[in-house]
Order: sequence, then C-alpha cells, then structure tokens
Amino acid sequence: MISILSRCFAQDGYDVVVTTLWQADSEYVLDGRVRRVNVGLTQSEETRGRLAKAAIRAFRYRQCIAREKPDIVISFCSKANFRSAYSMTGMRIPLLVSVRNDPQKDYAPYPAKCRYMSRKAAGCVFQTPDAQRFFDERLQRKSRVIWNPLEEKYFVQAARGARRDSTIVTVGRITEQKNQLLLLKAFLRISSDFPQYRLLIYGEDSGDGTKERLEAFCAGNHLEGRVVFMGTSSALEKDIANAGVFVLPSDYEGMPNALIEAMALGIPCIATDCPCGGPAMLMKQFGGILVPPGKEAELADAMRRVLSDPPSADEMGDQARSVRKWVHPQHIYDQWKAYVESLIGGEVGNQL
Repeated sequence: MISILSRCFAQDGYDVVVTTLWQADSEYVLDGRVRRVNVGLTQSEETRGRLAKAAIRAFRYRQCIAREKPDIVISFCSKANFRSAYSMTGMRIPLLVSVRNDPQKDYAPYPAKCRYMSRKAAGCVFQTPDAQRFFDERLQRKSRVIWNPLEEKYFVQAARGARRDSTIVTVGRITEQKNQLLLLKAFLRISSDFPQYRLLIYGEDSGDGTKERLEAFCAGNHLEGRVVFMGTSSALEKDIANAGVFVLPSDYEGMPNALIEAMALGIPCIATDCPCGGPAMLMKQFGGILVPPGKEAELADAMRRVLSDPPSADEMGDQARSVRKWVHPQHIYDQWKAYVESLIGGEVGNQL
C-alpha cells in the first residue's frame, strides 16, 4: 500500500519521505525518488523499558517531522496512528490517519488513544464503511472510504482455456488472525474426495506458535504430503495464477490484499464473511463464495462446490477479474490525491 502510493505521489511531483518507526529490512521496493527515514530503536535501546522506548520513538519521530517540515503527515495502522497523534501535539501540520484492520481488534482496547487521535487528525482513510462506523461522528465526517491499490503485475491475462492446477491456495502471514487451522480442518473433510489436490499455504511465519500448531495438526491427521508451507514469494502472480481455488479463512481483516490479488488473477475465491466487511464488499460486487467465520463444515462445502464444478469455477474467476479497474493504482491514487489536496489547500508539488 505504502510503496504504491509513495511511488504515485513521487511521480506526480511530490517530495515523499517514508518514515518507519521500527527497524526492519524493506519488504517492498520503494521508488528511487522516495526517501526512507528510520526512527526506530537501535539494538542496545531495545533493552530499555517500555515507556523509555516509547519516549525515544516519539522524540525521534517528532524531530524528523520538524526537520522535514512536511505539508501533511499520513500514517498507517493503529500504532503509527497513535504515535503520530501524540508526537505531533502542538504542531499545526495536518495529520491524515489510515485504519487498515478491524477496529474492534486494533482500536477498541484503547478508547483514550482513539479519542485523542480523532481530535488531532485532520482526516482519516478507511477501507470499509463498517470500519468507518466504529469511530465517533467527528472522525467519520472528515473521513473517506478508499480501497487498496493493486500492483499491475497482477493484471496478467490468463491464456484462453488454461488448465487449473490441482491446488488449493491461501496467502497470508501465518498467525492466529488468518486462521489457517480452519482451512486445514476444512481440507481434511474433503481430502479423500479430491485425492489429487494439495493445499499450498503461502506466508511468513509470525513466530507466535501458529505454524507449529498447524504442522502438528497435519502430522496428527496424516496430511504432511498434502499440505505444503511455501513461505513467502515475490512472484505470486506466477506462482498461484492457475490455482484451482483461493481461500481466505481469516477471523478478521481490513480490505485483504491477498484476496484482491487472487480475484484479479481470475482465481475462483472463497472467503469468510469476517469483520470489518472487506471480503463481503469484494465478493458481493465481483463474485465468489462467502462463508461464516470459524465454520469448517460450511467452508468445506464451499470448497467442494468449486472443485466439483470446473465450468462454474471458471465463470466465477472470470467475474472476479472485473475487480481490476476498481483497484488500479491510478484509480486509487486519484482518490488519495484529491483528499490530500483538500487537506493541504489544493497545492500540487508539496511534501509528504
């Protein structure tokens, strides 16, 4: 999301600085015109207490903003939104926050921080109306709902009559939120009916013990040869393009990029109808099958329907491709640019 938007703004003449609050390698390549500034902690500072670490980050972040003198600050995700609001106390630079996940999980536990963020923010970008309705009317009135952009490499056109692989695919960080265990249980229910199919799980191990639990389930149910943990991939547009079906089993999501990518590739898709409404928005408009969150029998039935009826699956995939024009980078950027310019006075060529 940030790599695409920063590139679009830079191409349009903006001076863009991406500031990261935690030290980490770059997962996505930034445009050469975009500068990255890291205000995260050094290895030695990570040993300090929680309050001390928070104070260091806030101080460095505030210093960075004061040094760069941006016309607007745009923050993404709850921690960055909260830190931006508090770090910019007393500053007259407009702050545009962006909510990227289910507010019940990321914001409900922090009512005081939410209230301060709502007051401080000049605006907010939501991914779904359900997420927007969670917040107070003050923030809703000055907000917009804008979908996620998609990299154009996912706009490849499948060859006419291309044969689908005997694979069921899911993509997402391996963590409790994504509930890959639900998918494993559903796959177990149908595995004997579709012995040629394998389940491929793409995604980084979050290190929270989820992967170990998934592997134990596979071992206990003799699925080791049928379920493959693929790790991360920078070429998903090639790796999963001919999958038989894509499944998103999450307990909650924002606007899931993995689902958008699969739909744009023309893969028939199944997803849980999870909060805060992203999968439902996509599938009600562009096709697919929604199942209740956490219901393995319903998920297994949906998978069986898709795998048993290839012509209907192909039709579902063809319909899903129409998502492309709605998530094209230029279409999404135009919405962001118009909103940003309304907050900074409409001048082109400013700094973010």
